[in-house]
Amino acid sequence: MCEEKRKFKRFRVKEGAFAAFVTPNELIHMGRIQDIGMGGLCLRYLSMDTGGGGDHSSIKIFGSNERFIHLDKVRCRVAYDCEVPEGTWEQISTRRCGVEFENLSVKDKVLLEDFIGSFGVMSNGQETSTAS
Repeated sequence: MCEEKRKFKRFRVKEGAFAAFVTPNELIHMGRIQDIGMGGLCLRYLSMDTGGGGDHSSIKIFGSNERFIHLDKVRCRVAYDCEVPEGTWEQISTRRCGVEFENLSVKDKVLLEDFIGSFGVMSNGQETSTAS
C-alpha cells in the first residue's frame, strides 16, 4: 500500500461541486470535483484534446447546494492529468486531473474552507462541519 504524502486531508464531495480552468488556447476544461482539501483537488472532466489539460496556472472552483460558492483564479499546479480508459469515446476522452494549490491568499483560504465545509464528505460518509 502507498504511503500518503499529502499535507492536508482530502474529502470526497457532494453533488454540485465543480472546477474549471481555461487553457492558453481558450479551451475551457470543466468537470466534477472528485475530492478536495486545503492543498488541492482531483477533477474528472471530458476533453477532445488528447494531451489533457496541460500546465495550468489557475483554476475556478464553484458549486451550488443550498447556496452558491465561487473561488475565482486560485493559483495551482497540475500534479497529474491522465486518461480514464473506461470513460473514453472515439473523439472525446474522460480524464482525471490532480491539482495542487499554490500561494493561497487569506481570502482564498477562507473561501476554500467554506467550500469544503459545504461540499466535503468525510470517509465515513458524514458531512464536514469545518475544514479543520
